[in-house]
Amino acid sequence: MVGESLGFSVTAHGGGFGVSGTANLRIQQSQALLSGPDGQRGTIDLHTARAEILGSCISVRSAQGDLAFSMRDSAVFAEVHSCAPLELSDQLEEMARTLRKRRWGPGKILWVSLAILSSIAILLYFGIVLAVGLLIPLVPISFDQSLGKAAHQSMLGDQIVCSDEVVNSAMTRILDSLSPHLAIEGLDPELVVVESELVNAYCLPGGYVTVFTGLLLAADSPDEVAGVIAHELAHATGRHGLRQLIQSLSVAALVQAGFGDLSGAAALGGGMEYLIVQGYSRDHEADADQVGLKMIQAAGWDGLAMASFFDKLSGEELQSSVPAWLSSHPDPGSRADSIRERLEGAPSLSTDAPQIDWDQVREALQR
Repeated sequence: MVGESLGFSVTAHGGGFGVSGTANLRIQQSQALLSGPDGQRGTIDLHTARAEILGSCISVRSAQGDLAFSMRDSAVFAEVHSCAPLELSDQLEEMARTLRKRRWGPGKILWVSLAILSSIAILLYFGIVLAVGLLIPLVPISFDQSLGKAAHQSMLGDQIVCSDEVVNSAMTRILDSLSPHLAIEGLDPELVVVESELVNAYCLPGGYVTVFTGLLLAADSPDEVAGVIAHELAHATGRHGLRQLIQSLSVAALVQAGFGDLSGAAALGGGMEYLIVQGYSRDHEADADQVGLKMIQAAGWDGLAMASFFDKLSGEELQSSVPAWLSSHPDPGSRADSIRERLEGAPSLSTDAPQIDWDQVREALQR
């Protein structure tokens, strides 16, 4: 038989303790001795007591059912279990197993599993982003150009390329004014105007820029178009297309490795076409705004024109002809405000922008 144990804090039920009250538990021989702060006393014979579950606690109740104590502390449980007779000891172990099953039921296990998988996915994603950031500088710019050229030719396959000399001459002059101020060496950009009502433009890796005639008609000046082209070229100098493509294909490869052949790479295999449809990330768009703004300032174009064109994209008049991702990712109105903030008090870096008769260009577009 076990002698007298040290006291433990438990919750007593019944007798002078009422529905529940704090009590000190001591076990002497096979008797559980309960004492309350106000002098309450009670004794439970462990030989005839039974164990049961009370909420999230294990309770030991007297045979008469008029007095009980409940516990959740593992140290208290261990002490009671060590002093309990065999039958009560078995009941205590059964109650403990039942509580553990409740605590780790299917629902909780599912949520914990999802949380773990989500954490792993987040870590893998940011690991990929970091790895891509370290890898890109090691890849020659010629790789971007090869990738962009192949995609450029493929995407122009079913498009009508504008052949008007006035329009193409104006675009060439804008591109030539920006090219000396590219933020990366070895890039030889090309620009094509495509006949379409969409107010849109995009740039593929290597500096292959496509501008839709709908965008040119929506612009009020060559400065606005220069701002758009500079923004697109900034995606090429920042190598945003290559970064996002590698990240997307890396994620697809991980999905395939984890879940079998889901044709993940094939689903993203549209590559550049997929990228153009989805648009660039917010960070890449913000970076292109900032770099593009520096580019047009260096070339002598009006920086405020870049902001004014973003204002047009957020207006109701152009919403039906602006691709959904271009008008909302990120908000063009916020981008315009950000550009104006950067331009406050900043002098123009050059006045060498070419003079272009924009009315003549618009007339050529409408013929």
